[in-house]
Formats: sequence, C-alpha cells, structure tokens
Amino acid sequence: MSMRPTRLSLALSVLLATSLPAFAADALLKPGPAAPVAGIEASWLTPPARPATSFAPDRLPARAAVLPMLDYVAAAQIADMSRHPIQLSTGSNLAEISSNWVAATFYVGAARLARVSSNQDILRFLTATAEHYNYALRGARAERLLLNADELAIGDLYQELYARRGQRGVIMPLQQRLDFMLPHLNRSQETPALVWWWCDALFMAPPVLARHASLTGNPAYLRAMDREWRRTAARLWVEQDRLFLRDERFKDGSHLGAGGKPIYWARGNGWVMGGLARTLEAMTANFEGRSFYTGIFTKMASRVVELQQPDGLWRSDLNDPKSFPEPETSGSGFFVYALAWGINHGLLDRQTYLPAVTKGWAALNRHVLPNGLVGAAQKTGDRPVPTRLDDVGPYATGAYLLAGLEVMDLNGPVQALPDAPLARDDEATILATTPQPIAPKTVVGDAEKARREQEMRATRALAYDPDTLQQAPRNTK
Repeated sequence: MSMRPTRLSLALSVLLATSLPAFAADALLKPGPAAPVAGIEASWLTPPARPATSFAPDRLPARAAVLPMLDYVAAAQIADMSRHPIQLSTGSNLAEISSNWVAATFYVGAARLARVSSNQDILRFLTATAEHYNYALRGARAERLLLNADELAIGDLYQELYARRGQRGVIMPLQQRLDFMLPHLNRSQETPALVWWWCDALFMAPPVLARHASLTGNPAYLRAMDREWRRTAARLWVEQDRLFLRDERFKDGSHLGAGGKPIYWARGNGWVMGGLARTLEAMTANFEGRSFYTGIFTKMASRVVELQQPDGLWRSDLNDPKSFPEPETSGSGFFVYALAWGINHGLLDRQTYLPAVTKGWAALNRHVLPNGLVGAAQKTGDRPVPTRLDDVGPYATGAYLLAGLEVMDLNGPVQALPDAPLARDDEATILATTPQPIAPKTVVGDAEKARREQEMRATRALAYDPDTLQQAPRNTK
C-alpha cells in the first residue's frame, strides 16, 4: 500500500495546522477521541451508556423506560454529526451538521425532546447550530429555490428557539422568507407547476407556516399554507387507496412497481402524516378547513395500519412489500409517530391503533445500532430502493425521537389541539443552553483579559438597546 499522503489528507493537515492548536490538530489526525474544535463541545462527542433497548411489542412501555433511549439516540446522533467537518455548502450533506432538510428533520425531533429531557446538551447543540447558520435559510440563488420546501425545514428550529426565548432576531430571516412566499402560495391563477409538487414537501413547509401563524397571531400564513396544501393533495392524494403518490410522475405507466402496481413510497407517506400532525398542532381549533386535514389524517391512518408487516415495520413500497422485503425505519418511524400522535390527540381510537404503535416501537428499537444511530434507514431519494441494516440518516433519528415522545405520552391523558404555547425559558436556562463565543486568541494574560472584560462592559453600557424603550419613560419636566 502506498504511504503517500492523499490530496484530501494534505488539505486537512494544512487546515488543522493553520487553524488549531498543535495538540488539537494532532488529536484529530491520530486515532482516538477527537479534541473539541470549531465550537464542538467535548461533552457532545460521548453519548451516555446504552440503556435497555428491548421493548415488548404487546405492551405500552413506561415513560421512564422510553426517555433514556431517546436521550441516548439523540446524543449518539449529535456525537456523530459533531465528528464530521462542517461543510460550507450544505445542499448534499448526509451526516454533518447542516441547514438542509436531512439534518433539519433531526432538529425537529431533538427540539421536542429538549422540552422534556434533563440533558441540556441537546438544546445547547441546537442553539449552536442555529447560531452557526445565523438563523438563516438556504436557497438565495434563485426565486424558485426561495420557495423550495426543503430549505424551509430548518425554520422549525428557529421557531422553537423563538417560542422558548422570545428573541426577535432568531425569527427575522424566517419571517422574511415566509413573507416572500405568501403571494406565490396565494396566487389567484392556477399554474401547471406546484410549489409543493412532491409529497415530502408537506412535512418540510406547511408546519412552519402554520406555526408562524400561531407565533405571530397572523392567520395569513395559515391561509396561504391551506391553499397550496390543497393544490398538492388534488394532484397526489389517491382517495381509493388512502395514500399519496410521491409526485405526478408516479401516475404514469413507466413509474409502476415491479408487480405492476402504483408505487406508494413509505417515507413519502410518512412525511405526509408527520407533517399533518405538526400542522394540526399549530392550526387554530376553529380554522374553517381543519376537518379537511383531520379527514385525510384518519383515512391515511386506517390504511397504514393495514400495511404494517409482521415484524412491526413497514416496507419501502407500501403497495408491494415483496419487492423490497428488507426492514426500513425512516418511513416506519414516521408511521409510529403519527399513529401514536393521533391516539394522544383524540383523532384515532386507542384500542384499534395502540397495538400497531407498541409493535412498531419495539421493532424500531431492534434497529438501533451499537453506535446508537438508527439503522435500516433508506438513503435519500424519491422512491423505494433496497436498504441495508447499517444504513443511517439523521432524518430517521428525527422520526425515531418524535415516535418515542408520543409513545411516552400514551401514558397520559388525551391532549387538546392546538398545542398550548411553550413556557418561556428563564435567564439561567437560556445562559446554560447558549454557547458563548470564545475570546479572540490575542486575549492572553491577566491584563489583556481584564481589558477585554472592560471592553465588553462598555459595549453593553454604551450601545443603544431597544429593550430600554419598554421601560417607563423618565419625567423630564
């Protein structure tokens, strides 16, 4: 074997040597645990001990049994993402910290786990990620990309942080993007092309629009969402089969499955059901179109439960499970989530659907790999393909976390819709879960540290602060 360094290894060596202390560079280039670099904190790199992963398929697990698994899997995903270099261009990233839909789907599940977990590293990681991307979204190169639902998926993370903290700046870039979208979603003239032309989009964008209406009190975002959602359903929903086609290509004879039947992609339909759950959480109870969404949700649930396989999972082609007989978790995770969510929110009969949920939850946990990642996750794409047991993806972890949270809640009472607003974090929680920029490397020695502290105090004291306008004005008479 040649011992000559590759171009990639040389580039990495130069990068590390010029941007990191020698000990950190050596740690990354040699086998063994990597030193924390570029904002990656050491505690993120080591998941907790593996808890019990075995769950009975015919019994609802206790909350105390599920939460450690969620903490473990979330921490394993954070550790794995943190070990990969952060790419400048994030469009095709599959494993790294990123602003694309692949990572954003994990953030959706992790953000909801952070509401109930005592592990503050989860929220700290999410905050650091949002800070890294300046609370912004991809897609600036073209107006078509500004409307792309995939680029909107990370908006859920920014909304979560805003809902918890009330910091206006974290929502401003998202607000600008949504305001750009409104006239296109509200277009009066019907067009051959759709904004949300593929069913995956119904997980990425509609929940963000619905939640923004709730956060801002402006129903325009919900109404615009409703118009485009119905356009998509008119093209892709198949009433007699109670499922969605992935996109309009799958209507023609050249896109049939191996058995000659229409292809109903498991993850594609999982996206729809998961998106419906998240949209309904934010949709006002008196919204005039609400029954349209609950109706599709319950019809899909009745079909999905019929398609569950004996092992508790669903196959990648729902209509032809023999064509892709291997287990698949990314679609299955969303189905377990949606079915459990439907029970928890009174849309699905508990006695009918609970057996499918417990069976599915037990099956998902059989595919948590030794490294804590969720295996048997079909790779990114647009249709069923063969899946290996060691295939992983952050989106599968996100689905797993959402499923587990709803399984936990099955131990409690039925929940009302829409969800109640989140309680605001106190200042101590915000401080503990918000990584702070490190001092410049020129700040060395006690005298320079003291000077730096004086500079920071002056910055806080002398800078104009709009928050002070909310205080009672002084009497100048």
